Amino acid sequence: MNNKKGSVIKEIRKIRGISQRRLGVLIGSQSMVSRIENNKTEPTDHTILLLCDALNISFEEYFSAAFGKKKNNLKTLTTVLSQYYQDNDRQKLNQLTQLLQNDTIKNPSDPFMRHYYLMSLSTLYHLDFLVASIDDQNELIDYFFNISYWQFYDLCLLANVVNMIHVERITPYIFDILKQYATNNMPTASVETVSKILINALETSIIQKKDDFTRYLLDKIKKYKFNTDDFKFQTWLLFWTGVFENNNNKVRHAYSIATYLHQNITLKNFDKFLTITQTPSPFFEDTKKDTPKS
Repeated sequence: MNNKKGSVIKEIRKIRGISQRRLGVLIGSQSMVSRIENNKTEPTDHTILLLCDALNISFEEYFSAAFGKKKNNLKTLTTVLSQYYQDNDRQKLNQLTQLLQNDTIKNPSDPFMRHYYLMSLSTLYHLDFLVASIDDQNELIDYFFNISYWQFYDLCLLANVVNMIHVERITPYIFDILKQYATNNMPTASVETVSKILINALETSIIQKKDDFTRYLLDKIKKYKFNTDDFKFQTWLLFWTGVFENNNNKVRHAYSIATYLHQNITLKNFDKFLTITQTPSPFFEDTKKDTPKS
């Protein structure tokens, strides 16, 4: 393990609020953690597995070759939350949020459990485009403030809570992530998560009517030529650009692409946004002149 990797493990451990002693308990040896962090030993594959599990770090963050896909608690939770949101299932979201809140109370020193609860709460809020309390927002912002290098876990957390935070508060973190994308060879899993962050941030800025942030984000995505080969991302980008500019042609084009690519969930989410926000259908008044925002 090189110096950078040892330093990253130490940095992420501190950000997660886990002591070296606690991490030692989780992997079986505090002295081993110390030697790894100080680059005095090379961990075995088994130790790497234990460290990644304990810190919720993707293998791809450290190695160019994947060790294989692994369905951990974070991935399971995000999959379940996404499904409940697609189904508009308030009952199950309420039950899951309450369950995670109870687990948080039982395990007050577990930062991951607290984050899981906030992710579930955010998904529940997302059904009505609500923001979190100032205290919950401050807790998340305090966590993000301490991140100097965005790992897979951090990206997943932001992707799943961005909609319940006032967009002006996340501007510097979005910019940091885009700069990291531009200057580093991000693993595929991280790029996919960044895509989710950007799409959710665009939606949130439009909902909150923060036009300056929406323009800023669209400009940055264009500047960094973000994810130009991802048709799903580009379809969403076209949709939000059309909504922001009041350009029905672009919105209809986004619908056409999603239909052609059989992106049924994307189409469902397009419809959901237009319905909940009572946005006029782009398929009526075809002769009406589109008036993009200046």
